[in-house]
Amino acid sequence: MHERRNTILTVLFAFSLLWGVFAWVCVAAFPSLEHIPPSTASHRFASLTIILLLAACLAYTHLLEDKMPDRLSHIGHGKYYEQDGLCFMPVFRVAHAKPLSSASGLGTDSRMGGSRPGSSFDPGQVAELSLYYQNRFEGECEAVIHIRPPKGAFFSHEGARDVHFAFRCQPGAFGVIHQPVAIAHNAQGTPVQVEIAAMVRWIRHRGEQMRSRRGQPVGTFQVDWALAYRQSKHELCGEIELKNPARLTLMLPDCVAEHIERAEFVNETLMVKT
Repeated sequence: MHERRNTILTVLFAFSLLWGVFAWVCVAAFPSLEHIPPSTASHRFASLTIILLLAACLAYTHLLEDKMPDRLSHIGHGKYYEQDGLCFMPVFRVAHAKPLSSASGLGTDSRMGGSRPGSSFDPGQVAELSLYYQNRFEGECEAVIHIRPPKGAFFSHEGARDVHFAFRCQPGAFGVIHQPVAIAHNAQGTPVQVEIAAMVRWIRHRGEQMRSRRGQPVGTFQVDWALAYRQSKHELCGEIELKNPARLTLMLPDCVAEHIERAEFVNETLMVKT
């Protein structure tokens, strides 16, 4: 990010240093150069001013400026959560489980929330809980994120309650995981409050910070990292204790499937550090 600009600033800073050395050192060492136009004082103070300005710009770009864009801020109206350097935000979308005929008048993908007056139920239309995530550091990490809705509102597996995300996040990555869910008939098109907790483990170290903005803190829970990627009854039935979970209100989609026969993750990495 901004590599070309930073290279130009570095080159200009090098030339300004040469200019300053000439104006302050060479002129003092060789008095015959004191009459260079417009004046020796002009060269000295102009070169010093440029050196200080470029030094300030380089200090900002290398020490303060984010090295990667904050793409997660465009999701969920700029609000998102964080656990130990990994930021994330869950949102709902509606997708088609299988292609529909052209006579249906619907496209292959739509995003919506809430009721749609005048619409009818489409068995091929499935709700997905999309977890957008963003790594603030250059290290690689593992994450387990738990989202607990009110009992009976929506679920990713028959008989389950919690939605369990477990994944590995690459250095500086921005990505999304779409989890198909079934939504109860009486909950469709209504707002529900969910509880969110997360745990993060860095594979080696966090490394250099790539993005400075922090997300809102969320609660934690106990994780057995050797079994973190499984989705058994224990992970899904609501037995895991969430300590100080964050609370978020989500608007559930309408006119989507009320039952789900097979749920699986579809991981779509939108952008990773290059």
